[in-house]
Amino acid sequence: MNPAWTHRVEVSLAALLGLILGACVAPLSLDDRSCPCGDGWTCCEATQMCVQPGATCQQSQQPPAVAPTLCLDENWCWENPTPHAHYYRAVWASAPNDVWAVGAPGMATHWDGQNWKIHRSATDQSLLALFGTGPEDVWAVGREGAVVRWNGKAWQAVGTGLTQLLLAVWGSSPEDIWVVGSGGALLHWNGTDWSRPPDALPHYYTGIWGFAPDDVRVISAEGNVWRWNGQAWVPEPGFASDRVWSLSGAEGVLWALDEKVDEGIWRVLRFVKGEWQVVHEERRRFTSIAALSADEAWVAGPEGAALHIGPEGIALNFLDVPENLAHVWASREAGLWMVGDSGQVMRKTDTGWVSMREGASKTVLGGWELNAAEAWSCGEQGMLLRWREGAWSTLASGTGAALHDVWGASPEEVWAVGAEETIVRSDGTAAALRRHVPGGAALRGIWGSGPTDIWAVGAQGRILHYDGQDWSVRESPTSVTLNQVWGTDARNVWAVGELGTLLHHDGTTWKVVSLEKPTRQAFRDVWGTGPDDVWVVGAQGSIRHFDGKRWETPVPFAKGELVGIWGTGPSDLYVLEAGEELVQGIPKAFTNLHHYDGKTWKGAAVPYGGRFNALWGAGKEPRIGGAGGSILHYQP
Repeated sequence: MNPAWTHRVEVSLAALLGLILGACVAPLSLDDRSCPCGDGWTCCEATQMCVQPGATCQQSQQPPAVAPTLCLDENWCWENPTPHAHYYRAVWASAPNDVWAVGAPGMATHWDGQNWKIHRSATDQSLLALFGTGPEDVWAVGREGAVVRWNGKAWQAVGTGLTQLLLAVWGSSPEDIWVVGSGGALLHWNGTDWSRPPDALPHYYTGIWGFAPDDVRVISAEGNVWRWNGQAWVPEPGFASDRVWSLSGAEGVLWALDEKVDEGIWRVLRFVKGEWQVVHEERRRFTSIAALSADEAWVAGPEGAALHIGPEGIALNFLDVPENLAHVWASREAGLWMVGDSGQVMRKTDTGWVSMREGASKTVLGGWELNAAEAWSCGEQGMLLRWREGAWSTLASGTGAALHDVWGASPEEVWAVGAEETIVRSDGTAAALRRHVPGGAALRGIWGSGPTDIWAVGAQGRILHYDGQDWSVRESPTSVTLNQVWGTDARNVWAVGELGTLLHHDGTTWKVVSLEKPTRQAFRDVWGTGPDDVWVVGAQGSIRHFDGKRWETPVPFAKGELVGIWGTGPSDLYVLEAGEELVQGIPKAFTNLHHYDGKTWKGAAVPYGGRFNALWGAGKEPRIGGAGGSILHYQP
């Protein structure tokens, strides 16, 4: 099917939806309430927050940020990277020391010139656009009609009655805010009421920009343009487009970024002397444009690409970061900022572009803790991290292979294993490659009872042993991939793998363990507190427990993939669940952390989404690691 034709069908359907929904949003009276709530919503006096019909007002306003500053709530705190590893979709700044970035659900991140703070965004929807009229009046919009406002103290949920996808916001003052999006969404806030202009057309609006309260332009996905003259929206010259991505302006001149789908071309256009002119074309997936002046603009794009258009010419820059850059903000007062995937924030300085994100960014695949002050993690492309003195630091591992798991006998003897039978050893300050077999089996788990008794397991039933001198291949009773190994001592070691495989080593040989209730589901991890308390977890909520005599099948408490298990004792056990569920027909990743108190399991969602793969300790508390270098510390 022709992509451009498909897009036009989607736009037409969105327009029809807008006609249906239009009657629901105009006018939206506030009845002289102080916070910007739509009709039927309640403004809570104590919190100045809008709540839906039937909801209860809280007694006091939540703090704008939690301490420490990189904690998401009272339980979850980011350790790596800083400020976090979730995606951004928009950035706005009033000054170099007042910068906001939004994107992933539930969070808004602020830079005060010295430090980052993570704030609750007052919505569980992704936020896609951001604009402010000053430090105490910042607006963000996003999916499912989400509108939130920063009042200088906290983010407020704003009720408008909209449920469409909202893509842009602009305003000239706190009493003049415009919000636009799909399905004909076009609303105006005048400081007292939300209203829909009666002459607004049901288009798929993708951008809005203004130079004054009576000089505002809105643009549709097809390139149609209208101007607000203070009284009505009137048509202006536009241009034919398959998808307009972004609209910006400076010194009275408009700039736009669009896509010609059939040709695979992204174009930069400028409105000069009553007509749109194509300034530049690029076969690169750019997503946002920001104008600095009538003849200068920046464009954000994939894999750290940044396009600069100025009086001296056009230059394509690569900012030395791998992440896709989703949005750019530019102003003479605040400077140039770009944001994108995996928490990436770029800032233009006198010496060039610099990343404002600190820490490793490769996916975390494994972790291990010696004690509260000493821990290690590993991941894709040979990533090896050490936790010491309250921070994570990167060690060169000597390999580019994915490292799946890490374990140590002491801070001076740490081992990591990974793809192609890769084995790396670190003395705590440096690391070196000790084994690598091109085309060899991927090693997925490592554990030892001491420095002269270390086991590694992996694909094709591969089992290796280290005796303090050399690594050697040991006879394996299976050809099935083994995912993890753990034991209580040299004579009691367990390994788990695909197809419900469970192995035991008694100090002499490895043997297959037959379960009373066999399963074909993969086992992902094994951990315990002693010979009579061993747990195995795996796919589709699979769980087994060994009491020293027999393997039992506890009642399942989850349906997703149980990817990790760790604890401090029989009545303090954690299990990490990762999975995917359909939300309105769209796959959405989720992660839950379950706790066992010796009697019952209790689960809680890891906030703000993201994929996590590993679970290990932080003293008496758990850590989890995952995509984008994410390492979170849970404080019960």
